[in-house]
Amino acid sequence: MATPMRPAILALALFATPSHAEPTLEQARRLYESSGLAAQVQSIPAQFEQGLADYRGKMPDETIAALAEAGRKSFAAEALREEIVGTLARKLTPADIAGTLAWLDAQPGRRITLAEESAARSMTRENMQAYFESEKDKPASRRRAGLLAQLIQATGAVDIGASFIEAISLGIAVGMDAAQPVEKRIGVANLRARLRAAMPPEKVRATVAAMLPPMYGYIYRGIKDAELAAYVGFNASALGQRYNEAVTAALAGALTRASVHVGEMLEAAPAREKV
Repeated sequence: MATPMRPAILALALFATPSHAEPTLEQARRLYESSGLAAQVQSIPAQFEQGLADYRGKMPDETIAALAEAGRKSFAAEALREEIVGTLARKLTPADIAGTLAWLDAQPGRRITLAEESAARSMTRENMQAYFESEKDKPASRRRAGLLAQLIQATGAVDIGASFIEAISLGIAVGMDAAQPVEKRIGVANLRARLRAAMPPEKVRATVAAMLPPMYGYIYRGIKDAELAAYVGFNASALGQRYNEAVTAALAGALTRASVHVGEMLEAAPAREKV
């Protein structure tokens, strides 16, 4: 990750060199697209809605519909994009972004990004189950399994996956709370505490860690070992680590704020529309 700057130095840098701000932001926008983040973020609203499936029959249909609508808007790609881009621009230097783009624009970066974008569009339960069935009699080689494990470690995938699960769960909980009469609401802080008690962070991360190897096998199934090894090398490098730490922070921040916004949308709805 980028080294934190003292606030005074950061403020001086911002005011003394305003001409540097926009090019960095433009670089960050390109990075957001070229890295495949844009394609992956597109799938989040649907995943939020899938998270509501367990509540059908336990809550009024009107509440489910209101939550689904608030989730679609709060987690919409256009709602998340600029915050993620802004965080990338703050946490990465222009040189970091340029170096990352150079790797992504070359081979095997382009092939890997295409694989990740394709997986984001096709990773349904049905497709995953079909893949697992087709692979159960031909497990990954020791080298392949090792490369996937190294990639998971280098990209901070467990933290990103846990942040996603926690954000979706918080968004649903906040929305349900906001749908209650004012006197029955417990607020975001209490909801966070309850979720952490029901879903301890270490257990969430253990669950994600168990899920990721087969998921990564699916995502990179068309990528050769040599290309995967090059990807591991980039992500394990100093530049790759700064990039991945920035991505983790950007996604965690944007998803958490989107979760809170679900409740804000329901609270702001006219009384006649509330469920």
